[in-house]
Amino acid sequence: MSAGDLLRAERDSGSPNGDLINSYIAEGKIVPIEITCNLIKKAMERAGWDKRTYLIDGFPRSDDNCRGWNEVMGDKTELAGVVYFEADEATMTDRILARAATSGRVDDNIETLKKRFAQFNKEQLPIIMKFTQEGKVIKINACQT
Repeated sequence: MSAGDLLRAERDSGSPNGDLINSYIAEGKIVPIEITCNLIKKAMERAGWDKRTYLIDGFPRSDDNCRGWNEVMGDKTELAGVVYFEADEATMTDRILARAATSGRVDDNIETLKKRFAQFNKEQLPIIMKFTQEGKVIKINACQT
């Protein structure tokens, strides 16, 4: 499941959190953890707790995400690992701006990308390094075609 897709679906559903979610996405910021964790938890419940493995795209993105996840889901799940698709900013910018032609996403623009890259370096990269030190990261070169 995709944290971003869950957030966009919640935003588009007429949810009371819709405007808040949209403003965070448009600014390239991380949506408050309570919202994201509860959306992921609900999606996992809908899919059935009998499943043993979930792949959650785009999560966790910060230390706050990790803490929130442990508070909401800590006794229900175990993190097996993190898949990290590594690519340079130029490659990602080219791909996202190409996607912008058809995506309709408010965050597919150069201004938001700059904010997202800064946020990645400040908040996400330390989480990837933390999980790397724990031996839980599978790194994939995403610069290839």
